[in-house]
Amino acid sequence: MDSIANIKKERLKLSPDQLFNVYLECNAPQAPVKTILERYGLCPWDLVAIRKKVKTAALETLAHPGKQGRKPKIIAVDQYQQVCKELDATKDALAAVGHELALLKKRTS
Repeated sequence: MDSIANIKKERLKLSPDQLFNVYLECNAPQAPVKTILERYGLCPWDLVAIRKKVKTAALETLAHPGKQGRKPKIIAVDQYQQVCKELDATKDALAAVGHELALLKKRTS
């Protein structure tokens, strides 16, 4: 008898996605909560803990929404300087082309 008492029901390690699926299934109207929990090897107090975590995470996310858009990248100094040089060269070339265009317009007028 002691060996039976010492054997604990083995629990599967559920992923966050699986836990959220349990939460969603159990919150459905007329859901057989006991059957769902047994299928995943969970107890009723596990569902209470899942619900608390979901509520806490939802409130935290709603209270502190993240910024929209791309996350800033860290760029090496030498790469930044190279891009600045290319930009300056491009600006100079564009200015030269604009100047030549202005001279050509004067000649044709």
